[in-house]
Amino acid sequence: MGDRVEKESLTRSDRVGLLLVIAGGVIAAGVTLVVSVVRIAEIVTNRDVPVRAPFVDTPAQLPVGPDGAAVTVLVDEATVRVSDMAGITVASLVIAQVALAVTVVLVVACGYLLCRNLMRGIAFSRTNSRLITVCSGVILFGWFATTMFGNMGINGAFAALSEHTYDNARFGINWTPCFVALALAVVAVAFQTGERLQRDTEGLV
Repeated sequence: MGDRVEKESLTRSDRVGLLLVIAGGVIAAGVTLVVSVVRIAEIVTNRDVPVRAPFVDTPAQLPVGPDGAAVTVLVDEATVRVSDMAGITVASLVIAQVALAVTVVLVVACGYLLCRNLMRGIAFSRTNSRLITVCSGVILFGWFATTMFGNMGINGAFAALSEHTYDNARFGINWTPCFVALALAVVAVAFQTGERLQRDTEGLV
């Protein structure tokens, strides 16, 4: 039987669940591609490009008081509109968006192949272990590229907006994708262990 499990062990709800995962992944990939194309088209115009940027306790006046009265608040994040950015800045923002889209598509592709194998009754196998490992690596690389080029783009946007006179921006890092990649790496090790134990067990029969 090799690296297969009995197909009958997959219940109807199991198959429906896997199909829903595949459908959700395809929808997520499609939405990400559309949003990325729209965003890239917006960036390359280099006119009033909205850039979401973090700040460090920067005071600002917002009409949130009685009858819309201005109140001083501390801004941690805001969207600024920037024009006439340097070419490297535009390129960085575009690359960050491309990296995000490619990462999502590749992760969905790996997820689809994994779900397809599970639906075929293939559980612990080298192929599945490799798929999970590749998925982990793609997330880690995509996270690094998106973060690095995104921060470069934000830095360049502030430079264009303030003519190199504003330096109060902070460039934070979202560690969630990194933790997800590490978790998947652990799952990959578990699959490799399961595949080895299954092979050893079959050798005793």
